[in-house]
Amino acid sequence: MKDAPPSVLNSARVLCYAVVGDLPYQQWGKLFVGGRIVGKVPHLAICLDLGRDIGPMLFHCDERWQVIAISGAETVEAIKARAEENYPGVSARWVDLNVSPEEALHHYDEQSGSLKCSFCGRRPFELEGLVEGIGVAICRGCVEDFHRVFHEAQDTTNPTGS
Repeated sequence: MKDAPPSVLNSARVLCYAVVGDLPYQQWGKLFVGGRIVGKVPHLAICLDLGRDIGPMLFHCDERWQVIAISGAETVEAIKARAEENYPGVSARWVDLNVSPEEALHHYDEQSGSLKCSFCGRRPFELEGLVEGIGVAICRGCVEDFHRVFHEAQDTTNPTGS
């Protein structure tokens, strides 16, 4: 599968994909990115976020599978129906990637160099804010937890605050 995407795009597991560059494009609705309308793209991928359950997403990708825009719907079937409206004939082109969530996480770890919080083990897409140092990383949640613990310890050892 020379045109197949990687198993993970933008922290999302690829469920299936379609090469649509040679299909006619009929703009149905408008998809804006950075104030500009996104038109015809060569690749589409239906994905699920690795971190949060936000439902299926349709990734509109360039020739190197770089994500240009993202749209969504309630179900994979609804996404496929919407894609068919924009790219008539795409229904016959969807290819299942058959990547398990575990395989996708393994691929993500390989891509990211196994970047995780050194204290809680969560990946960047599972948290908000990550600071990296030489050989270590810490997330906002762990910083806040440690800050609270240090201040509680200081309050019990020095009740007057002086």
